[in-house]
Amino acid sequence: MDHSIDSSATPRVGAIIQARMGSSRLPGKALLTLPLGGTLTILDHVIRRARRSGVAVIVVATSTLPANDAVAAAVRRAGAQVYRGSETDVLARFQEAAAAHQLDTIVRLTADNPAIDPHYVRQALQQHHLNRADYTHTTGLPLGTNLEIISGRALALAHAQAQLPDEREHVTPYLRRHPAQFQLQELNLATQHPGWAGFRLTVDYPSDYALLHTLYTTLPTDFGLAEVAVLHEQYPWLPLINADNQQVRVA
Repeated sequence: MDHSIDSSATPRVGAIIQARMGSSRLPGKALLTLPLGGTLTILDHVIRRARRSGVAVIVVATSTLPANDAVAAAVRRAGAQVYRGSETDVLARFQEAAAAHQLDTIVRLTADNPAIDPHYVRQALQQHHLNRADYTHTTGLPLGTNLEIISGRALALAHAQAQLPDEREHVTPYLRRHPAQFQLQELNLATQHPGWAGFRLTVDYPSDYALLHTLYTTLPTDFGLAEVAVLHEQYPWLPLINADNQQVRVA
């Protein structure tokens, strides 16, 4: 069965941003202002960067828990769409959000990655559609700036077939574990900048927030990874701010 994009039609592309208030390491991080004392939240920055990527629709997928009422309100203030679904079955939440907005192609983002670079989102989308992929993931960029792209049909099939708890709690493990069933594509976007491999540009811990605060107070608000690389050349110690933090990996 072919689950790839029909090249004869223009796919409807949307970004779905995963967001919730619950976080054991940094509670409520999605709505922390960035920089500290500023007017825009981490989630605001992710939405703005998704918008600059040129996608047709931006949906923030949060859960129906009352604690996430604040997330839903913030999304509406930012002018994006909100979808509320299961707290624990995140795969179902994503698939329902994609179906509700009739998305053929989904860029998966999360609300704790405020340095996602629209340039690489556009590049990955181009390659995803050119190669008629079901699932595209990038590698080689700083942690928190790689991204995943999923076809709507592949997402629906994963939702229908995934059974393992971690395949429901996360969105893409089922796709990655079934290469015979889906057209998978890895895009290595590593550059010649050697320091990128050690950069954490995600927000899980207070020290992660401190590094992003430094970037957002030093660089223009719409900075890209090229500007981060230049700043790193001037201040090689920047990655040391949060270098001790560990990332949870999902196979």
